[in-house]
Amino acid sequence: MFAADTMRAGRRWAVMALAAFALAGCASNAPAVDPSLIQTSAPNSDRPPFFVQWKSTGMPGLTGRPTVDKSSRPPTYPNEAIRQRAAGTTVLEVCITTEGKLVDIHLIQTSGFKVLDDATIDWAKDAKYKPAMFNDEPFAVCGFHLEYEWKLEESGN
Repeated sequence: MFAADTMRAGRRWAVMALAAFALAGCASNAPAVDPSLIQTSAPNSDRPPFFVQWKSTGMPGLTGRPTVDKSSRPPTYPNEAIRQRAAGTTVLEVCITTEGKLVDIHLIQTSGFKVLDDATIDWAKDAKYKPAMFNDEPFAVCGFHLEYEWKLEESGN
């Protein structure tokens, strides 16, 4: 019974979101969010109740990509990685809520060094974010690729 009520509540959220986006599209010249992009999360998921599944191209209504807030410090290069002269790019797939909170984080490409991948995940969890914007309104997105390139600076000796 609870599961059925939860599913109905989730569907109601999705219907309300679709209706809001349809109305928003009518109120301005900006294109509405493509309803096929809007997803609902499973019950007891860390994901927002409804979100846009990120695509790198073709997202009508997108007026701002999610970004790391400038107040967030870059990650610290782990000492072990410096000793190993480790470098590479770590790519994470994340969800970012309308409040700019990072949820549902997954490693999708390793730098080749566990210590760098772990440092990237720890940094991503602590960083602050600005949410994606659709028609200048914040919206949750999932499937967004967040990448960090680890490069050792060469000394000028």
